[in-house]
Amino acid sequence: MHTSLYYSGVHAVHFFNIYNQPFYMNLLLKSLTLFVALLFTAELASSQVLNVERNRADGNSNGWTGELGTDFSLNKYNDRVIKVGGQANASYFSDRHSYLMLSSIDLVNVDGNSLVSNGYVHLRATFQREKTLSPEIFTQYQYNNNLGLQNRALGGAGVRYTFLSRDHLRGHFSTGLMYEYEDWGLNNEVSVQNELLKSTSNLVIRGDLNEQTSLTMIGYYQARPDRFFKPRATSENQLNIRMSRSLTFRVNFTMTYDVEPVIDVPKLTYELKNGIVLSF
Repeated sequence: MHTSLYYSGVHAVHFFNIYNQPFYMNLLLKSLTLFVALLFTAELASSQVLNVERNRADGNSNGWTGELGTDFSLNKYNDRVIKVGGQANASYFSDRHSYLMLSSIDLVNVDGNSLVSNGYVHLRATFQREKTLSPEIFTQYQYNNNLGLQNRALGGAGVRYTFLSRDHLRGHFSTGLMYEYEDWGLNNEVSVQNELLKSTSNLVIRGDLNEQTSLTMIGYYQARPDRFFKPRATSENQLNIRMSRSLTFRVNFTMTYDVEPVIDVPKLTYELKNGIVLSF
């Protein structure tokens, strides 16, 4: 089995140009539906991690919502590369508050050797969620062996400001403080532990392009108060194309820039993913 992905800015522009034409939209949806049928027949499902802000933006009614999925890919170039991942996300929305639980784990195996493993669990509560100003508390555990992040645990609180609330366009700005513990180390290098108080902020814009398609753009900014202009910044852009009530095709691009990495890893990292999301 051999799979590969090619992506460029030219292809992206061409996609959005033809996407606005009804004929191509119908063709795209029929093709994606066929793709899903083949995918499930082969018992291979693919889904994307649902970030905190996207989960919250979709909470327009009370009750439980959730997503489950697995990722599987097999590539054969010079080496055989197998990637397996799993996600579980759940949200509860009451009349006044919301509660989120997000989790993810990924494993990459090259010719029988486990090389990359990463995952996280995130818990968050937002109080008075329908108000313009909403207090929040959160906690998270994370690891990423690919970057040398052995352990990361954090907890904090903040406030979310809703500055835009329309039927097809929403915007939020959140800011707060968090306490963070990190343990970094690659291979046989001496590990580095940090315990820091950081500011954390994010800006979210989410809009519906049409009845089937939505776009979410998120920017994160985390920094020590005494080194505020040397942050760890992340940009995440997510395109969702609804195929049915429960199935969504998703393209997600995430880019992170760390001005001062704790260990010798690239300052700039990015990831492009696409797959199928099953919601309930």
